[in-house]
Amino acid sequence: MKEIDIKMFTGRTEARLVKLRYDVLPIAMNTTVNITNEDEIVITRVDDRAISFEVTRNIVVNPKSLFEISATCYLRRSIGEQFQNLVSLKSIDINKFVNDHLADLTNIAFCNLAYIFGSITGSFGGTPLLTPPAPMKNTNIRIKD
Repeated sequence: MKEIDIKMFTGRTEARLVKLRYDVLPIAMNTTVNITNEDEIVITRVDDRAISFEVTRNIVVNPKSLFEISATCYLRRSIGEQFQNLVSLKSIDINKFVNDHLADLTNIAFCNLAYIFGSITGSFGGTPLLTPPAPMKNTNIRIKD
């Protein structure tokens, strides 16, 4: 078996929104809020030729006010056909590979989530909340039980 390189993955990805939660909350006048992102990636399936993820971004507002919003995208990345007989994703340390190539594997999902959050938060006449179209450095990565 050949060593797996991120360039072996196809440019095409399967990505779709699977869960969205948005609640508008009251806010007191002259309140300062801190807004942060919490990202989680759950590796849901690994087979010889593809890896599937659930990519979740949760926007945390402290103190709890303004809104609550979180969304999860399903994402599947596949090895290109020309490499499918040369490599197997089951033969590698998948945690290390995902950590080493996190942005390359998941950026499309985070781009979609950034667009969704901006569209929803801007639809009420205010300034849209723009989140990074990439995973945060403190992203929690785990394999589904």
